[in-house]
Amino acid sequence: MLLGLYITVAAVLIFRIQAEATGYISPDSAKYLELAQNLKDGKGLYLYDGESGRRIFFSTWPVGYPVLIYVVSAVSTLSVFWASKVLNLLLLGLSFLVLRQINRKYAFILASVYCSYTLLEVYSFTWSEAPFLLGLLYLCYLSDKILTQEYATKSILFLFLTCFSLFLLRYIGAFSFSAPTLLAFYLYYKKRNAPALKLLAVSTILGMLAALYLYMNYLLSGFTTGFDRMAAGTEPMGAFVSMMTEGLLNELLLIRKYRAGNQPDYLLYIATLLQLITVAVIITKVKKPFHLKEQTKRNIFSLTCLITAALYFLSILLLRSISHFDDLDYRLLAPFSFLFWIGLVHVLCSLPDTSKSVVQAKYMAFAFFLISLLLNLPKQYILGQLKHLLQ
Repeated sequence: MLLGLYITVAAVLIFRIQAEATGYISPDSAKYLELAQNLKDGKGLYLYDGESGRRIFFSTWPVGYPVLIYVVSAVSTLSVFWASKVLNLLLLGLSFLVLRQINRKYAFILASVYCSYTLLEVYSFTWSEAPFLLGLLYLCYLSDKILTQEYATKSILFLFLTCFSLFLLRYIGAFSFSAPTLLAFYLYYKKRNAPALKLLAVSTILGMLAALYLYMNYLLSGFTTGFDRMAAGTEPMGAFVSMMTEGLLNELLLIRKYRAGNQPDYLLYIATLLQLITVAVIITKVKKPFHLKEQTKRNIFSLTCLITAALYFLSILLLRSISHFDDLDYRLLAPFSFLFWIGLVHVLCSLPDTSKSVVQAKYMAFAFFLISLLLNLPKQYILGQLKHLLQ
């Protein structure tokens, strides 16, 4: 079922991209593609000003994502546009394989989280969030392995590579450096001194490498991250809290997002009611055989996901409170909500199939996400094509 779900989600993503006039290319996407094309053309890690022709070192974002696009394009001979879309599909497939390692029997239910509105948007766009989400998932997987094994040098090495990769994809990825630090303190408390010392060394090296990267940016562009991010003032506290609240609310809504200018939105109301009913029924079905709170506490992977989600959210909240960049919408909050929902669904999937009601609850969650996938098809495009056929 996991392979079937992947093929279905991939087909929906391709359909969405073909139906969207912009091809899901935002201004940030255009910059990623421009650098990938410049790499193909042998122009290096630079963008070029259209009017002056001046070379500008690519430092507003880390180089990781456009380099990945370039590699896929060079290997496949696809245009950088389609290379970015194929890359997203490859990343999606790798994510499904990681989930298969986490829970082989119910990996398809875990993977159905990718049918939510937020993740379908992220994987439709040419955005660095797509590989970033895979990195976060693998970070939680490795943390779980380190916590549940007596000694895991290989896992610690992969943790180092994953954390640095997250930084090379998005500067906020530096928040992941806290993972080896926290793991080191916990293992030291548990008298596992050898891996604890290695994890502290990993944290130190990560910090040094990130500092060197930012210093290189400063030497080549005059700024550590492309421009003076503190120049623009932030909005008043009331507006900030309102934006944050709306952003969090929307990340709890899996099928459709609330938009103030699009009311009344009856599909939103129906989708929200369906989600509330589904959650209520699932809780009712599993609360009798199992104590969900205790099951969550014993589920190391789920706890790792929830803690990592909280660390990311606090990090992005802190940065956004002092620097006026994008709003706290589904793009910035996707890493938080992704880990949040993966953590919760994994608790459900990990419950023993000791009763019919528990199995029903798992398949109800799967069915709900499939409905989300269906409702996030490009409805206006489909209706337009049907009208055209009927004329």
